[in-house]
Amino acid sequence: MKLTTSGKAKLDSKDKKIIEQLQKNCRQSVSRIAKATKLPRDVVVYRIKKLEQSKVISGHHSYINPAKIGYPLYSFVLFQCYNLKPEVEGRFISYLVAHKNLAYVAKNSGEFDFTIGVCAKDYLEFDEILRQIRQRFVDVIKDIKITPVIEEYKIYQMSELI
Repeated sequence: MKLTTSGKAKLDSKDKKIIEQLQKNCRQSVSRIAKATKLPRDVVVYRIKKLEQSKVISGHHSYINPAKIGYPLYSFVLFQCYNLKPEVEGRFISYLVAHKNLAYVAKNSGEFDFTIGVCAKDYLEFDEILRQIRQRFVDVIKDIKITPVIEEYKIYQMSELI
């Protein structure tokens, strides 16, 4: 893996094979990755470290099924905001990130300014979470749109882009 003058990572086929294996199962052993990629173990370790240092790999995650841990209601909520000043936007983002029931927080471009993923035990809890956010940021939130997640089919699989 090399960085171009623009800072973009230039990945070769070995890097791609390693990333594909990590996306299939980030908990598998280095030995197993080495066997699957037909690369020496030391090469796999070295390349993973380089991919992490260059921020191509920003973390290793486990995807948890919210329903299996008592949160069967998972919805994306999109917020359309009034023209936010940086300090107000910072407080809004900090609140969202710190909220225990929010599994996802993103700033968007387009019609909606933010998207959150809300995990709730039932509709009453979901409604209470949104009510608290709306009351706390009544001068920030212009409109919301709710899109319940029924089933997920693909989550952050980006190795095909390499």
